[in-house]
Amino acid sequence: MPGEVRTEVHLTGQESGGTICMLVDQPPAGWSLPPHRHRNESETIHVLEGEFELEVEGRRSRLGPGQTAHIPAGVVHAGANVGPGTGRRIVVFSPAGIEGFFLEVGSVSPGEEAPLAASAAAAARHGWEFMRE
Repeated sequence: MPGEVRTEVHLTGQESGGTICMLVDQPPAGWSLPPHRHRNESETIHVLEGEFELEVEGRRSRLGPGQTAHIPAGVVHAGANVGPGTGRRIVVFSPAGIEGFFLEVGSVSPGEEAPLAASAAAAARHGWEFMRE
């Protein structure tokens, strides 16, 4: 995954009748994702390990183990791993479909990443819109 985030797809739209997809990801310390929105999917993030900062429509919060946040579809948000080590989260998107992005740009081997331009194009195809600063 871009940014050296290990991402495991645990449930696809095909397996859930299109209702959800579920991922487990492991963002390294210092990882961040700029402001963006998902046109079609809501996103629910549950932190298993680490400390994350989440900004949703300009409001910042910190999430630690056992805490959950929900971002409705179309809402601008950004996130970062602000802890000292690799974090681990369960991420659920509803409805399903965005898992196609992760499957498209992911690789089986650590250290292999799709070029940034290819990742950005794949994100756009799967309904991600990044905000310009």
